[in-house]
Amino acid sequence: MTIMLEDSLRDMFAAQVDTPPVADDPAGTVIRRGRVTRRRRAVGSLVAVAAALVLVTAGAASLGGGWPPERRSAGPAAGFDVDSLAEVTAGPVEPPTPGPDTGIGLDLRSGDQLWTTDGRRLSLAGVGEVTRVYRVPDGWVYAGAKQVRFLRPDGTSVALSGEDDRWALSTDGDRLAFQLDTTLYLARIGANGLALIDNVEVPAGTWPVAVTADRVVVSDGSRGYGFVDLADRDRQPTRNADVTAIYGVGGDGLVGLVREVGGTRRCLASLAPTSGKLRPVRSGGCGLGLRAEATDGGLTPDGHWLAERRGAEVVLIDVDRVLAGRNGVVSCPAAGDVPPVWADDRTVVTGDDKQVVRCRTDGTEQTVSLPDGVSEDWQLVPRLTAPADGR
Repeated sequence: MTIMLEDSLRDMFAAQVDTPPVADDPAGTVIRRGRVTRRRRAVGSLVAVAAALVLVTAGAASLGGGWPPERRSAGPAAGFDVDSLAEVTAGPVEPPTPGPDTGIGLDLRSGDQLWTTDGRRLSLAGVGEVTRVYRVPDGWVYAGAKQVRFLRPDGTSVALSGEDDRWALSTDGDRLAFQLDTTLYLARIGANGLALIDNVEVPAGTWPVAVTADRVVVSDGSRGYGFVDLADRDRQPTRNADVTAIYGVGGDGLVGLVREVGGTRRCLASLAPTSGKLRPVRSGGCGLGLRAEATDGGLTPDGHWLAERRGAEVVLIDVDRVLAGRNGVVSCPAAGDVPPVWADDRTVVTGDDKQVVRCRTDGTEQTVSLPDGVSEDWQLVPRLTAPADGR
C-alpha cells in the first residue's frame, strides 16, 4: 500500500512538471519526509513502551515485590499506581548554585518554593498547597493534600505516598510510617522512593504520629495514644487515654504529656511501652501549663529540650531537669506566629514577617534579617538527623 501511494504521488508531480531537474525531485522530497516521519513515530512508540516497562519494573523493585500486600479489591492503593510513580521534574526554579549562608541555620519554605541554606531555590511541586516539609539526610520530604513526595537535591522528585495525611517520619528522617485503609506500612526512604520494611493491620480510625527504633506510635484523636510493635504483629495497640500528647523520641523512650494523677493539669512525662501500653516512667512540671495542642517546636534532636510558643515568647524546657523536679525553663521573647524549629541541640529558631530570631538554651538570642523576596507565609523547615550521641 505504501509503495502504491508513493508511485501515485510521483505520477501526480510528474504530470505537473514537464522536465523536472534530477536534483529537484518534489515527489521524492515528500516521500522522504513521509518515511522520516514514519520512522520517528515508530521509534517514539518503542521508546514509550520501553519507558513504561522500565517504570513498572523499577516501581515494583523499589516497593519490595508485591507492594502493598493484599491490595484491596476496590482499586489500587492510593499513591501506588503507575502514574503516581512517575517522576516529576520540580525545578530547580533557579540554577542550584551555592550562595551565602543566611545565618538562619535552617532551610525556608516560601510559598511553594524551598530556599536552602546554601542559596538554592527548588520547587515543591506535585502536592497542591504545601503543608509540611522536612529536611532528611538525602533530600527533603514534603506533602500537601494531594500527595507525599521526596525531593532530591537536583530538583527532581518522586512520589512516596497517596492522598492522605496519616504519616510520620522517624527522628533521623530515614523511615516513613504511613497508613492506607487499616494497613500501617513502615518503609525506608531512598532517592528512588520507598523500600518496604514491614506492614501490619491496625484498628480503623488510627494514624501514625511517631516512629521509634522498632515501634510506631498511633492515635485516634480521642482515646489517647498506643503503639504498634512490629516484632509482635498479633498484638493490637492498646491506647492510653491519660497520654494527651507525644512530642517525640527522647533518650530511650518518648516524651509527651499525661494527665495529672488525681488532678486536672497536664504533666511532662517520659513514656515507655510496658505490658503492651504506653505508660509514664517519670513525670513532672505539672504546673508549667503545657498544652496538648502546642506541639510546634517539639524536641531537640537529642531529646533533651522542648520548645513551646506562648504568645510573644518561646519557652525552652530542659526535659531532664523538669522530670527531676528542678527548674529548667528558659524564656525567649519572640513575637510572631512562625512555629519554632530547632536548628541544633541548643538553638531554636522562630520569627515574624520581618525578621528571624534565634534563641539559645543559655538564654541568649540573636536577630537575623529575612532574605529578600521571602513570602509573608514563610515557614522554617525542620532538619531530621540522627542524634550526635546515637540515641
